Amino acid sequence: MPLKDEHLDRIIEIENQSFPQPWSRGMFEREITLPISNFFAVLLQDQIIGYGGFWRVEDEAHLINLAVHPKYRSKGSGRKILEFLMGIMASQGLKKVLLEVRKSNQAAIELYGSSGFKTVGVRVRYYNNVEDAVLMEREISPRV
Repeated sequence: MPLKDEHLDRIIEIENQSFPQPWSRGMFEREITLPISNFFAVLLQDQIIGYGGFWRVEDEAHLINLAVHPKYRSKGSGRKILEFLMGIMASQGLKKVLLEVRKSNQAAIELYGSSGFKTVGVRVRYYNNVEDAVLMEREISPRV
């Protein structure tokens, strides 16, 4: 479901458990208002277990955040969120999706690689001027 203010407490909890430099509440509040932003909360039995979002820029998507609560990791939840987002991108007629992922986040790199993303570059010291980001992209198959 589209991300709303009432989801933010749980989203922040997951964000803080997922990333070394988590987004602030204000960053998520801003995402909700941006016309290019497509952000979704993912529920399992009325409990938010993850979220993901992308920016639509012309005919491309930029995947900007995806996280799963630690309790639901390694169970296919991240892949399902990614597939859901890719479906939304396809329905919007987008042609390609790009993302950056921490070089140290091997689980995410493996997820993206097994989902058809290819490494196309490295952004040196992208994260807090310390850690490199792996730049990945994938073509989006049109919905039939």
